[in-house]
Amino acid sequence: MKWGSKSWCASLAAVMVLVTADVLLDGPLRHLDHVVHEWSDAHIQGRRLAAVDVFAALGQRGHLARIIVPLSIIAAIRTRSVRYPLASVLIVGVLSLLQVLLKAAIPRTFPISGTDVLFVRGDAYPSGHTLNGFVLVWIILQLTVVAFPASSRALHPRRRRDIAAVTGTVTAMALTVVDKHWLTDCLFSLALGPLLLQGLLILDPFAARRGRERSDNLPADRTRRAWRGLAR
Repeated sequence: MKWGSKSWCASLAAVMVLVTADVLLDGPLRHLDHVVHEWSDAHIQGRRLAAVDVFAALGQRGHLARIIVPLSIIAAIRTRSVRYPLASVLIVGVLSLLQVLLKAAIPRTFPISGTDVLFVRGDAYPSGHTLNGFVLVWIILQLTVVAFPASSRALHPRRRRDIAAVTGTVTAMALTVVDKHWLTDCLFSLALGPLLLQGLLILDPFAARRGRERSDNLPADRTRRAWRGLAR
């Protein structure tokens, strides 16, 4: 199944619907949540917990924002455009709002509480950190290429997409293993994350406006032609 195809999008949307239905109906996946929770409590402790928790932090918005801010400033200075900071702020803001709305729709307690309760308290479902791993890491990679053009050879568009997808997936796995999220929290976000990433690839918010660049360069071209005419 090809990335971005209609069948690919439909499959991911179906996964989100099925996982949500399973959680609401207390289905087999939700029972698997409890099995994974008990396994994690029994086996992931001490150094193992600390090691895996490093990967769970890949989706920490605060950590990623500390990278996004300076990169967007460097990109703005290099290109003499506020497009990159503004686009970054907009994407982070929209993603944060989306997470708030999704979590408010089905309040759920976190595994650390020791209970799995719906519609009472908590904002575990779905995993926002996983979505950050997909989207915010992609922002960082896009800004890196603009701020440091030499990196574009190593970070071509498809590689940037793949790195973001891998980061989101690793974040989800780590969050589940260290028992910070239920398995189904992360499964939903593993389906939504690639869809959000595909949406950004289509919109391409960091792309330079070619039409504007050409119009900006037009006077310079005319000046060169005028000088050439005088030289003749």
